[in-house]
Amino acid sequence: MRSNVMIQQAPVLKYLSQDQMEDIHLCGLEILEHTGVQVYHQEALSLLKSAGACVEGTLVRIHEGLVKQALSTVPSRIALANRDGERCIFLEARRSYFGTGSCCPYTIDPFTGARRLGNKNDVANMAKVCDYLPNLDFVMSTNLVQDKYPEIGYIHEFDAMVRNTRKPIIMSLQDAQNCRDIIEMAEAVMGGPEELRKKPLLAVYSETTSPLRHAEDALGKVLVCAEKWVPIIHTVGQLSGATSPVTMAGALAQANAELLSVLVIHQLKQPGAPFLYGGTITPIDMRTMAHPYGAPEFHVFSAALTELGVDYYKIPVFSTGGCSDAKTFDEQAAAEATYSLLLSALAGGNLIHDIGFIDSGLTSSLAEIVFSNEIIELIKHVVRGLAWGQDELALDVIHRVGPGGHFLAEEHTLKYFRGIYAPQLLTRQSFDTWKNEGGKTLGNKVEDKVRQILQEYAPKQVAPDVDGKLKDLYQRYVAEAKKRHGH
Repeated sequence: MRSNVMIQQAPVLKYLSQDQMEDIHLCGLEILEHTGVQVYHQEALSLLKSAGACVEGTLVRIHEGLVKQALSTVPSRIALANRDGERCIFLEARRSYFGTGSCCPYTIDPFTGARRLGNKNDVANMAKVCDYLPNLDFVMSTNLVQDKYPEIGYIHEFDAMVRNTRKPIIMSLQDAQNCRDIIEMAEAVMGGPEELRKKPLLAVYSETTSPLRHAEDALGKVLVCAEKWVPIIHTVGQLSGATSPVTMAGALAQANAELLSVLVIHQLKQPGAPFLYGGTITPIDMRTMAHPYGAPEFHVFSAALTELGVDYYKIPVFSTGGCSDAKTFDEQAAAEATYSLLLSALAGGNLIHDIGFIDSGLTSSLAEIVFSNEIIELIKHVVRGLAWGQDELALDVIHRVGPGGHFLAEEHTLKYFRGIYAPQLLTRQSFDTWKNEGGKTLGNKVEDKVRQILQEYAPKQVAPDVDGKLKDLYQRYVAEAKKRHGH
């Protein structure tokens, strides 16, 4: 028997060979050098021109040397911290972490089941639920805040999240000023700019305007985050056949060019600043004109783009899972959430977001989040592979028990049996036991769990001095917003 096994094999999902990844990289370089990208931000244009890019108005052509330079300085590892300053997420290699999405206009009310507009309390409830659930690692707002002063909805989103969870926060923001405001709030929570840099509670989301355009607001966020050393998550959000080629290979080539061009701008601003790569392509359903989150093409593209980031460029990747086109939490929602989470985890996505999205990203569901927590635990058992070593092979135990014996009383069994997946919501009862205990379906149990968390769980509160700082900043932002908008 071998005794020098050094590497444990774990399951990995791969759609691209090394040659295919090289093809996509080279096509991306050709797009950047020949076709170019539109850049609608003056500072970004100045950075590119000073670095030797060909700038003609807003059209920029970027040569290979600038791409190589950016890839040589961007970090391959990013750590995020919780509200207490504990570094708890390590974005490296194929380590996966899971969280919600942002910006749904609607939500399913957890007590009435009605679909309605989201509000600040919904964001707070989501954060509370995620704080309770062990397999939700970070939060995004899930809903837009539509019951408060609209120009500072983002302030309410951050305030609701940071007061109801200790976990890292990712913000979707409108522009550079929003970005500066939220960074200031995060600095107040963490104890100042240097503490936030050392213990990043916050990351910011940004997105390209496909095809091959970078809006002023998006680049404003990218540059502010580079300046402040706040992790920026820059993604593509393509519509297959509309804003990108209908073929997967062509969409990947275009997406890669878009992402590399922003990476160049970001690293020119601040070499070594933290950057996450990623995105999605959504095929248009020609029967309904919907943009389906449950489409296999959506998740295959996400997995392939993850491979490029994680395996080829060695950059942390923002991926997608736990989402559905179903209109409520039902069998379709469960099926689509499960397979999307499994694909993203097997592909090696680092931050897997959009958990809780139903209705093609228009509606949020706390039930989908609670269900996904259960499935993530199952997936963790699937993707970790087999524990391997002399003790796990258990030859001495097998010899001791021998033919016809049993392992129930063995110390080895006691040591390891708790590592077996034990569901909390999925049932393994006999039919009679299940029926006698009320015959509840998975949907019933998930909805009960959501209500139990909301009614019984109390997240740890922010410190009194932090509470005061957040209130002071809020009052200032309200006054500034009213002044900007003439109120």
